[in-house]
Amino acid sequence: MTDYVRRLVSGKKARHKDDDLDVELDLAYITDQVIVMGYPASGIEGLYRNRREDAKKFLEHHHGKNYWVFNFCPIKENSYPASVFDGRVSRYPFPDHHAPPLAILPLIAREMRLWLDGSQDRVAVLHCKAGKGRSGTMACAYLLTLDVAPTAPRRSLTEKEKAKTRAEQVMNAMPVDEAAAEVIGATEQSSEDLVKLELTNGNGQEADTSTTATASEGKASMERNRTTNSLSHVLDLHTSRRMKRPSSPSAKLKQGVSIPSQRRWLYYWSLLLAHQAPPDFWSVDPKVLGRPEPKVRLTQIQVRMHELSGLKGNLVRAANALLENAGKNKIARGASPVWASLARYDDDFVQTLERWERHTRDESGAMGVRRKGADEMEGEAIADLFKDGRWDSKKMVRSFARMGTLKDEDIRKETSEEDGKVETLLLRPLTGDKWDSIRENIEADETAQGDHTSSTGAAKAGGLTEGEDTSLYDVTQTLKADGGVVLDAHREVRVKLYLGQVFLGWFWFIPTFHMHHPRGPGNESATLVLTRKELDFPVGIGANVIDVAVSMEWCSEAADVVSPPERVTSVEIAEGKGEPAGIASTLPVVATGEAGELTEAKQAAED
Repeated sequence: MTDYVRRLVSGKKARHKDDDLDVELDLAYITDQVIVMGYPASGIEGLYRNRREDAKKFLEHHHGKNYWVFNFCPIKENSYPASVFDGRVSRYPFPDHHAPPLAILPLIAREMRLWLDGSQDRVAVLHCKAGKGRSGTMACAYLLTLDVAPTAPRRSLTEKEKAKTRAEQVMNAMPVDEAAAEVIGATEQSSEDLVKLELTNGNGQEADTSTTATASEGKASMERNRTTNSLSHVLDLHTSRRMKRPSSPSAKLKQGVSIPSQRRWLYYWSLLLAHQAPPDFWSVDPKVLGRPEPKVRLTQIQVRMHELSGLKGNLVRAANALLENAGKNKIARGASPVWASLARYDDDFVQTLERWERHTRDESGAMGVRRKGADEMEGEAIADLFKDGRWDSKKMVRSFARMGTLKDEDIRKETSEEDGKVETLLLRPLTGDKWDSIRENIEADETAQGDHTSSTGAAKAGGLTEGEDTSLYDVTQTLKADGGVVLDAHREVRVKLYLGQVFLGWFWFIPTFHMHHPRGPGNESATLVLTRKELDFPVGIGANVIDVAVSMEWCSEAADVVSPPERVTSVEIAEGKGEPAGIASTLPVVATGEAGELTEAKQAAED
């Protein structure tokens, strides 16, 4: 019975059955040396996840002491002492459903390589909670550093898997008709969604570049294509090993690393490995390090959505309740309460990771190799970086600005043959008084629905820890309405979109990877356009999003970057008045019957 429950929890992920040990685990060999598995749990959680003792028994039986565990769960999510696996555990925590700080990728890849290069008998065992997104991202990050393209495992295959592999080889050698080819093509990963590099100027036309710049970009494009092919191979390999092949030949194989922002991060990493990253990104040149970081100004975010009238009736009524009081007080009359929160990882955390990245980088410039003798820096050991839990025992992602519609002209309604009735919203930086008005309207809508007491009460009753959500009461910096939001071009940004208190989806990006290089004179602009499929968890009302366009421009390096305020504990947060888990997670559930995706979306809304 417990194995049946575990299979349900594993969902579309492959499981590994060991007849000799009589255990079945949520575990897969990506290569002979890289294993990805679900969280090794104990107690009640062990009834539906991998039992900790089973995982250890499996690893010791097959690999003796030649395994090393890499744990990506923050302490506030789940934890166990390193002694469980005899001290052979390294922690690199970051929140579930999110892209990590980019600098954590090389640190993990380098430690994995250092361990695995010690012997071909060694294996690296990667896990997060489900053993899919975070673990898959880091497995791919390591595999991208290899000099030879990785291949599927050979030594670790069971007899059943070997027979299946031989059968697939025979089938692949058979000619296929066009209809069958379409089915096969549908199960393959597509490289088109890895990252958007559509750079346009303010008029929506491709920006002019000099002859030299064009030639340079042409060469870079060739390198990027080769890198993308390598990345596609690694993603395909991970998917083929981690995901369970659907029983229906017409069904698509679900992606292993499926969250678009995590795939975008792997694209950035592949550019760094190919030395095709933007100029001066992660430079070790003292002259570059002595200069201020390059700055961009995020001027506006355009969101295009289908009108909500197309949603199911009960969802329309709930959405209309949120919209009912819009237009009161200082908000433009008729304005929609669609707004965006901007956030990034704790600055001290990222700066620490980037110092360790520079310190451990090999002198040759090989991004995936740890420099010899780089285990310590300024009296601290890299092995102790996460030992005391100072970075992951509290909220790791912090809000620093909000954007929303300011006037009537920021909301346009139109009808097109392709998309039907469309609402286009221009989100601009919100000043303190504008945000206060929006928050008051959201609170009034929530009170009108009777959801406020139940949601906050449930949060307090459940003893929920502060998640990675965006609270209505998070303190952010006061912005100028017409000044845009100044960002460090080299730092990660999370844009989380909301309709009232219902999240529509989010996405992570690093501005410099989407700006023109080399930088031209003046405030040269660029626009990053992401379709709904390139957003993270656009389900429920979020399924109505058509695309999002982020407009940015270079600005003076002397401009002040908008930063999260000093940490405060407000009365409202202390009373549990964060983003309510109730409406934010239940409205998407009403919208569609995709149970697996909805479960992830509910968890994402609370992270």
